[in-house]
Amino acid sequence: MNKFLPAGRLAKVEHDGVVIQIQTEFSWRPHPRIATGVFIDGVVIHKIQKDWDAPVDTDEQQRVVENFINRQHAEIVAIIESQKKDLVNRQKRISTEELLEKILHLDGVNAAWCMTKKGVISPDSGGRELLPEYRTTFETLIDLCGILSANSSVGQLIDGNIVLQDDSLVILRRQGRHYIIGYDPGIEPTELVTRIAQTVGDS
Repeated sequence: MNKFLPAGRLAKVEHDGVVIQIQTEFSWRPHPRIATGVFIDGVVIHKIQKDWDAPVDTDEQQRVVENFINRQHAEIVAIIESQKKDLVNRQKRISTEELLEKILHLDGVNAAWCMTKKGVISPDSGGRELLPEYRTTFETLIDLCGILSANSSVGQLIDGNIVLQDDSLVILRRQGRHYIIGYDPGIEPTELVTRIAQTVGDS
């Protein structure tokens, strides 16, 4: 077997604090090929592969392979650069939807939304829009989260998370997002907050 193995190419593209990695390499197994992987948080989101059927024995043939690797890598980096906003937003949206789905499966939870720091609220994973009785609370949520204290009569803080018992709502903040969870009125909020916080983690 030919021992020729060109160096791989590695690049990164960033958007909104998220790093997209692009890696191109030549492989002999299971058959000769040039593959480019696109990763977010170590997860492959795209893979582009070209089988290499030509020989790579001479110096000239090896230069052809290296030139092809460089060209494929540069083309894919350019494509990712032009689509980085959509790729990152799609990945964040998938992650948020998966997280909301997990929250909705907790006992006592009957609705869950995510509000970004820009005030955009996602529908819950069931596709439901905001419930009318929560609309006023949501419209002032960012201000409320900034001023609410342990002494407020509006709600209470449990482990740094806001509980609005009159509305049966829990609000958790993680990395600039607010997770808004509607719960059954009969549920004891302290224990529910703990379970929700464990589900959300550092997301």
